[in-house]
Amino acid sequence: MASATAGMLNATTPLWTVVIALGTRHQRTITARQAAGLVIGFGGAVLIFSPWQSASGLASAEAIACLAAAASYVYMDRFMARRGIGPVVLSACQLGAASVLLAIVLGITGVQSPRLDAAVVASVLILGLIGTGAAYVLNYQIIASVGATVASTVTYLLPVVAIVLGFLVLGEHITLLDLGGIALILAGVALTRNRAVREPAREPSTREPG
Repeated sequence: MASATAGMLNATTPLWTVVIALGTRHQRTITARQAAGLVIGFGGAVLIFSPWQSASGLASAEAIACLAAAASYVYMDRFMARRGIGPVVLSACQLGAASVLLAIVLGITGVQSPRLDAAVVASVLILGLIGTGAAYVLNYQIIASVGATVASTVTYLLPVVAIVLGFLVLGEHITLLDLGGIALILAGVALTRNRAVREPAREPSTREPG
């Protein structure tokens, strides 16, 4: 499956999240503002990934796996993030279980073990501690504070960060489609945020009824 196709499928995460949340009544309703934000953000991701250039693999097992992963936010919100367990503990358990499963799969498939030199070890530590460990902790904190639907929109921001870092660090070229996609994504994520203004609590009246 092409990487652009995988990226587009991963960008369906917020859409699947809100559909499942509403279907299971984990979330009662969604505002028109949030719905517009989800659609606009997804449109921006589609522009960036441009799957029509290599849309192969949509009916593959890999595509099904991408969609299944995209639908996991509601489960994390309902059964994990709101159980009173710290995000560090949740992240450690999830990544520990993933490491065990990965070791089993590698043993079954017979994949050759990687060569561990200084560069490889440093890369694994940086990606593991910052790109995965810290990211999972923040992810659980966001889910617990704002809910699965809003938290899932972080997947819209991944291609934006990748494009910006590619331009600043690697000197990669940014196309007009990229700029249009970034604009749509930022607008969509902004729309999904609830801006309800809470009225200040009224103090009980001390006046006696006359």
